[in-house]
Amino acid sequence: MRKISELSTFFVRYLDKIINRILFFLLLIMTVITFTQVCTRYILGFSILWGEELCRYLFIWSIFIALPSLIFRSSLTSFDMLLRRVDGGAAKALNLSIAIGELAFLWLLCSGGYPLMIRQWGQRATSLPISIGLVYGIVPVSACVSMFVVFERVLYLFHTGGRLK
Repeated sequence: MRKISELSTFFVRYLDKIINRILFFLLLIMTVITFTQVCTRYILGFSILWGEELCRYLFIWSIFIALPSLIFRSSLTSFDMLLRRVDGGAAKALNLSIAIGELAFLWLLCSGGYPLMIRQWGQRATSLPISIGLVYGIVPVSACVSMFVVFERVLYLFHTGGRLK
């Protein structure tokens, strides 16, 4: 059990690094497009037609891509005040109940996001030659990866005796 926990933690740390690099590039692209959009609108007098739409889609992607990393770092809004007051078995039980709630929510997100992606696959974006289903495709992918991270957190919880990082 300890070896599995250490291996999954190693894998999730590596995944976290990849996610952070992807987020950096998404935010860099959004910043460059937005800056270019402002410059062309006010200096050159025209607007890039696809800029706002692409930034909107990249913003959606950055939110959902960040979800597994936030779960791994325990950076989501949680029951921090309550968790600080409990120790031992109560802390383990509370962390486990939070993980069960997260898994239930992520399962609903995954099982609801996949049909949404499939329904929207034939619809095209207004100014970009991409499918709206591709934009919504990040929802089930992020939920599945986040569920794996929650499982890793539960393994880590039992490995360390009730305290998350």
